[in-house]
Amino acid sequence: MTIVTSEFISEGIESMRHQFGFSQLRTLMVLGAACLSGMAIVCAADAKPAKGAAPETGGRPMNAVELRKLFGGKTWLWSNGGGYMDPSGRFYAAVGSKPATGSFARGTWTTDDNGRMCFAGRWRVQTGSKSARTCFTHRVKGAEIYQRREPDGAWYVFKHSETQQSDEFNKIVAGNRISEQFGQVRAAVASR
Repeated sequence: MTIVTSEFISEGIESMRHQFGFSQLRTLMVLGAACLSGMAIVCAADAKPAKGAAPETGGRPMNAVELRKLFGGKTWLWSNGGGYMDPSGRFYAAVGSKPATGSFARGTWTTDDNGRMCFAGRWRVQTGSKSARTCFTHRVKGAEIYQRREPDGAWYVFKHSETQQSDEFNKIVAGNRISEQFGQVRAAVASR
């Protein structure tokens, strides 16, 4: 579980102010609603950095084909929703279910031969919408997969050589597991 500190909040506020042009009050409102709803894009994944995790020069970057196999046609489950990476390159996400805290996104997801998987879309909440892009870098070292959120997230073991229950990899499940939630959140947000 990610521990939210005042430093984390300050960094989030500054990031949102610069990236989206939000005022400090609006940023606090969006950040608070996102954290309450468990939105992975703002609050980060629950994965914990592993001691001795791959440095940037360790292992090799995953290629685009490997990343498409890992994420394509699957849903990345988050604490209160998830994101579905359609094999066609479309991305759908839903978080929460109530108009005050729910959000949803539609967009695209991409991979490259430098280990990068990104999803980008227009996130809609009760008070409006904003475009956002989130990227993760992946490296393979032996039989382990390491991941970090760009631009400066800490490396952590995404999948151990012998998969462990706590691996973030276990939250990547086959099929579109959020279609019903997506429809409910979209309807709830539109009703306001």
